[in-house]
Amino acid sequence: MKNLLKKGMAFLALAALVALVPAVKLMADDEKAAMPAPKMPAEFDKLKSLVGTWKGTAMKNGKSMDVKNSFQLTSGGSAIIEKVGEGADNEMISVYCAENGKVTMTHYCSVGNHPKMTLKKSSDKEMDFEMKGTDGISSAKDMHMHGMDITWKDPDHITESWYLYSDGKKQGSCPFELTRVKE
Repeated sequence: MKNLLKKGMAFLALAALVALVPAVKLMADDEKAAMPAPKMPAEFDKLKSLVGTWKGTAMKNGKSMDVKNSFQLTSGGSAIIEKVGEGADNEMISVYCAENGKVTMTHYCSVGNHPKMTLKKSSDKEMDFEMKGTDGISSAKDMHMHGMDITWKDPDHITESWYLYSDGKKQGSCPFELTRVKE
């Protein structure tokens, strides 16, 4: 009898749980519907045009190497994740978002820091990001990516030029010539 009672209670608990699933789904759907889409700067919409996979070459230590970058829209359309050198041992991540109405980018670098850059200049064909201060690095003398420019040749061809600083001075740039992978 005791065993039968336990089985009956377990069945009732399972039935109650199953009955709650549609209610929880309705609440989640209502919450999604109630959340307005975030207002983003026009420059962010330009960055969204990069979503997808890109392949090309980058110059490293004077040598050309094959690279793959990808851009993914995330967080309800309020952020873009770029994988720089996707799949490589030194793969890096850059996250683009808006803060106080301006597009920012935090670059999670393979040297172990994460410099934060702000959109400095923008036109139809180019966006220039640059660091202000030392947000994401220990000191201005640390080796870090200090800036990055994206130049659109056309919708399927871009150049990303990354600017390396060390000891507070520009040490050089690393251009990535990228072509969109048609999927």
